[in-house]
Amino acid sequence: MALGEQGAPLVEPIARDRLFSEAETQGEPCIIPLSILDNTVVRFALTSAVWFFDRPSGRSDSALSPEALSRSLKKTLNFYPAWAGQLQWLPYEPSQGQLHGRTCVSYGSASDPGIEVITAQSPRTLPSILPDSKDRTRSGVWRADDFPSAQLLCPTALALYNSSEYLGLPSVSIQITSFACGGVSIALRIVHPIADATAMFQFAKDWAAIHRAMLDDQVPPAVCPLFDPRLLDKAAMGCVASNPQVPDPEILRTSHSLPMVKYDWWVSAPDCPPPMIGGTRVPPELEGTDLGLPGNPMPWREWDVFAPVDHHLLYFTPAEVQYIWEEASVPGSRVSRLDALLAFVWRLVVRAREMEHDTDPVHMIVTVGARSRVAPPLPDAFLGSPIMLARVTLTGEEIAASTFSGAIAIRSTVSQFTPEAVSAFLHDVAHEMNPQRFWRAFLGRRHSIVTSWQNLDAYGLDFGGGAPPRFVDAVMPSMDGCIHVMEAGPAKGAKGGRWYDESVCVSLRLRSDVVERLLNDPELRKHRTEEISG
Repeated sequence: MALGEQGAPLVEPIARDRLFSEAETQGEPCIIPLSILDNTVVRFALTSAVWFFDRPSGRSDSALSPEALSRSLKKTLNFYPAWAGQLQWLPYEPSQGQLHGRTCVSYGSASDPGIEVITAQSPRTLPSILPDSKDRTRSGVWRADDFPSAQLLCPTALALYNSSEYLGLPSVSIQITSFACGGVSIALRIVHPIADATAMFQFAKDWAAIHRAMLDDQVPPAVCPLFDPRLLDKAAMGCVASNPQVPDPEILRTSHSLPMVKYDWWVSAPDCPPPMIGGTRVPPELEGTDLGLPGNPMPWREWDVFAPVDHHLLYFTPAEVQYIWEEASVPGSRVSRLDALLAFVWRLVVRAREMEHDTDPVHMIVTVGARSRVAPPLPDAFLGSPIMLARVTLTGEEIAASTFSGAIAIRSTVSQFTPEAVSAFLHDVAHEMNPQRFWRAFLGRRHSIVTSWQNLDAYGLDFGGGAPPRFVDAVMPSMDGCIHVMEAGPAKGAKGGRWYDESVCVSLRLRSDVVERLLNDPELRKHRTEEISG
């Protein structure tokens, strides 16, 4: 159990169950290899979010009861049977063209682990631990460390949580917590190879739609997620299947021209912090084999993993975003509102890290989705984790000089991920000895990692409780340099409007000394003309 103030329990688990789809198990399981890109994120943090709902209104209190949510969840799994299956390693068989570090999902047998459902309760009320939207956003800054987010989640172990153990472990954990006020939280935790944020939201919305139908005694809708990793792999340039061990040099040149970092775990043991040293060891089954060309050693001296990190949410009004975009725009150059906002925040971070006069490279790692960047494009309903990590690089001096320079660099970098370039990158990764060997990101003083959930309508999730979520917690690692962007709350205008027509939330996890300087920087609120309304 997690403890709150004076050692009082903050949340207490009541039950742990495993749920399965209603389909009958077959004699032989269905084994589906995951995609080229799915294999690159095995070591990534879980894809996770928590929705906090106040007591249901307009319906009985049982609308969001664990029993009702579990019933609709079981129906939803009929459309997501692989998520109840076993994530596991494929055997390493180089003589048969099966390379190292590839994963698959096996499902449809009696040995499936199912998905984990944790039922929990808290003696606290939501208002006692979580301010409402108006109170959180009024000043434009909320210290999220004051909210015991991590303490509200019961411990769990999902498949490949340590890159080795998987047998009998689920790939998905869902926690339903009831609070003393009648409020409820729904937490999703999913291993990253199974789902990125887009896939997680697809699942959550499908579950919510089925749940609402069941509350109204209607036939649940037939939702249509698409689980077919081969569709992404088919976009790889060249003939990967016929010769998985010999890449095409011309295609590699195209791939290597993409702006990405390529840090190599296997050459990064020197100066590596003890908690991460295990990742630097070459797997024993690969000893004595040709490992291919190494990447760059990780610059550990730039990242103090033990330094205290603070978490704050910055809220920007539509007017602020507009001013920031206008500041970053010049005739003849086109940047998006997101480009401008990220550049604005990047500039603040560089200033707070006291690098305004630094002439060495500073990197922002931007998560880039592949669904719309392959030919033919894949729909949002495509399940998996088709993401790439783009490297935006300028000197500290250039970033601090203006928002314009950062915005142009972000736009220029992301625009290089064309269908042709992505196809070449897929070819490249498909031929790597081990796709987890290289980390195309880093954190610390010279690196930041950005994830964006705008346009995913996080606050639009409706389980029939009569009101939008009180808060949506985007669960990210508490590490120096993690930046996340999403809507600040439910849309007040027409559904399907532009994300920047509403207030925007930027989550910052930075070293304590850095975030203090950032919050005191007069540049942070130079465009502020109004309070954010809740």
